[in-house]
Amino acid sequence: MRRMYRGCTGLATLGVLVALCCAGLGSASASDGTAGAKPKQHRPHVRTAFRILTHTQSSILPRGLKVKLKVRLPRQRHARGHHRRRPTRIRVRGASATFDSGRVMNLTKPRVVRFRRGGSRTITLQLTATGRQQIASCGARTLRVQIGRRTTKAPLARAGACLGGPVDLSRTASCDFIGEQQTSHCLLPFPDDYYTVADPTSATGRRIALRTAGMPTNADGVPIKAGPYQENDGFSPGETILVRVPGLDNPAALAATNAAPINHIGRYAEQGQPIVVIDADTGERQPIWTEIDSNTTSPDSTLLEIHPATNYASGHRYIVAMRDLKRADGTTIPAPEGFRYYRDDLPASRSEINSRRDHFEGLFEKLKGAGIQRSNLYLAWDFTVATDENIAHRALHMRDNAFSTVLGDSNLADGIVQGTAPAFTITNIDLNPNIEIARRVRGTFTAPCYLTNGCQPGGVFTLDANDNPIRHGDYTANFDCIIPNAAVSNGTASPKMRPATYGHGLFGGAGEVGGSPTNRTLAQDHHFIMCATDEIGMSGADVPNTISNILPDLSNFPQLADRLQQGLLNELFLGRLMDNPLGFASAKGFHVDQAVTAGDANTPVAANDGTNPSVIDTSQFYYIGASQGGIMGGALTALSPDSTRTVLNVPAMNYSVLLPRSVDYDQFAIFINAQYSEIERPLLLDLVQMLWDRGEPNGYAHRMTTNPLPNTPPHKVLMNVAFGDHQVTNFQADVEARTIGASTRDPVLSPGRWPEVDILWNVPRIGSFPFDGSAVVYGDIGPLGYDPLFPTRGVPPPPLTNQPNRLGEDPHGAPRGAPTAVQLISDFLQNSGGAVTNVCGATACFAGGFTGP
Repeated sequence: MRRMYRGCTGLATLGVLVALCCAGLGSASASDGTAGAKPKQHRPHVRTAFRILTHTQSSILPRGLKVKLKVRLPRQRHARGHHRRRPTRIRVRGASATFDSGRVMNLTKPRVVRFRRGGSRTITLQLTATGRQQIASCGARTLRVQIGRRTTKAPLARAGACLGGPVDLSRTASCDFIGEQQTSHCLLPFPDDYYTVADPTSATGRRIALRTAGMPTNADGVPIKAGPYQENDGFSPGETILVRVPGLDNPAALAATNAAPINHIGRYAEQGQPIVVIDADTGERQPIWTEIDSNTTSPDSTLLEIHPATNYASGHRYIVAMRDLKRADGTTIPAPEGFRYYRDDLPASRSEINSRRDHFEGLFEKLKGAGIQRSNLYLAWDFTVATDENIAHRALHMRDNAFSTVLGDSNLADGIVQGTAPAFTITNIDLNPNIEIARRVRGTFTAPCYLTNGCQPGGVFTLDANDNPIRHGDYTANFDCIIPNAAVSNGTASPKMRPATYGHGLFGGAGEVGGSPTNRTLAQDHHFIMCATDEIGMSGADVPNTISNILPDLSNFPQLADRLQQGLLNELFLGRLMDNPLGFASAKGFHVDQAVTAGDANTPVAANDGTNPSVIDTSQFYYIGASQGGIMGGALTALSPDSTRTVLNVPAMNYSVLLPRSVDYDQFAIFINAQYSEIERPLLLDLVQMLWDRGEPNGYAHRMTTNPLPNTPPHKVLMNVAFGDHQVTNFQADVEARTIGASTRDPVLSPGRWPEVDILWNVPRIGSFPFDGSAVVYGDIGPLGYDPLFPTRGVPPPPLTNQPNRLGEDPHGAPRGAPTAVQLISDFLQNSGGAVTNVCGATACFAGGFTGP
């Protein structure tokens, strides 16, 4: 490197490629002695040699890049016969750097150097702001000098900042060390394939391998048990990506970083996005939005949250890349020391670090193919998504086993109701409980039990060698049905009622089926008979166990997740009671005879008895759910072999994202908050979501409509959403709509109703009606204060933070009860001609007495 190289082209370092442009300042002339002849112009040859004087980052960063130039000027012969040197200027166009990634970036400002007599000069090339950042990033590896075709290379000496700082490797058996380590929890960033192991028997080739020693601990210092997670072949398809970034922990820093926000999700695809998630298989970017946790009291406990705007693809691997993250003052946040070992290829002697180098090189190569360079990365890692089959296989096994062994229907794929119906007993009949309803029929039915503890709260699965739940006898479930006056008033049951099961609200019960004015109107005016059973796992009967046993120690969360799956089976059995002629249609309590009493309600009657016919049209069957029932109904729909049309009122999915944005969480958050630190609470929700997926639609959304599970028909879904909902956030309803492939009407809302938001981004608009597909429809009770006489009426748009909407009226129950919504539900729930109709005309859909702006 001390040698001088000759030529007129340039100077490079791995850095540094300096282009030298040599040209004479004046014009040389010569004469052939002929009078009047124009002198022949030519450019004299200037010889240059150069040498790089600064070879270390520590010298280049404070003082710039020093280069020694030596120039030999050619002698020019003039008419008077003497020779002299011609002044020359050399334009140094600047320096560029070539990093490990292969990316070339300009580093220095150009300058012009003038030589009058030749000789040597030392010049300094000043770094640009970008050049300073790139040199400091430690991406440079080798000095490379090139002139013409000649090149020389030498190592670039690193400064102390690029030699690696202290990294805690004491917990590598349980904790990844690439992230910020001072205040973060062990498992951050999350999800992370560091917490998986290779498993050639799984569909993804991976298996979750969390360790109890690395799990969050409650107030008593007891960690959550990792065992229940080990059967997952990946992370949740709706998993929130959590990472601690010191400095990026406040709204101003988030604004300076300029990541794609919740209200403009489409910006995720911008070339310079600082936070991206790419599919490692396809190289495509995943639609995401980024936010900070707004429920904390200190920046030290504030996490960055990255959400999928459409659920991740089943079984795929994703790479998270974060770059150019900013503090509130606009300065760039340096990468964590643990990650820099890989990004900057820092030397290390510890096997815990070196064993992962090939893996990270593979990530960097994938990112490079997606146009993302490693040199300015803050952090990058990967995670694998669980397969749909892994999530659903326990519920599918229970369904197929129960329908085959108990009901005698072993061919669910043919769509034909076969075999017997579940055993049932009518215990109570209330005659004329209100003006719309002629009969409230209550009782019990028998379903096979796959939980310990007799399927009572606290029970969990026991699994066989194939991870399938083992049956433990039978469970006695309840049912509650409403039969409208229209079904029995003329004594002929003409027309017969459309059967529908109903899903109740949060930690509620089956009795809500008759308490809903919407249900009573649907039953009486649109000819439905509706039945419900407790959605066990999240029913009123589960509240004591949830509060006393699950929330204080989330190791017990399988008690909720497993019981939810048993509850789904119970609802499938209730559906078979409604569409099998040997079910409810065979009992006198469900026939026209108005004199029926509880004493003779169970008397067998042929469904087609000419003198006392059944009120149920067993040729069709539907599901209608509201609130929690609108949420859980998505999972039930994906599993249903009988019902092909579903209405989900005020729905959404992914409880880990729903809860912080719901006022209903207030009553349960106090238990979590008393047991776990602020920084761990989002992580807790992320963890339990991996188990919750097996019983809620976040784990089934890909298979809910056009891509059904095995032995299951396709389904069509109508989602009725309450704009500004206080209990079920609109944002997660939108995620569900995108994931299931729903369309929406235009306009979604009145112009200006939701300013600065790309409403229902990437959800197709319906071109014409009737529309025979799945759809999402917003209902609006009007803006807050629209009525001067009642200033608290109406509701504002939902907040853009991960907090509930608490202002104005809660519209939660209004849109589904609006006359237009009831008509829409009735039009959609028909086997022949069922479709989404344009009940709202050319305007948005209104509710709660609001008739429009």
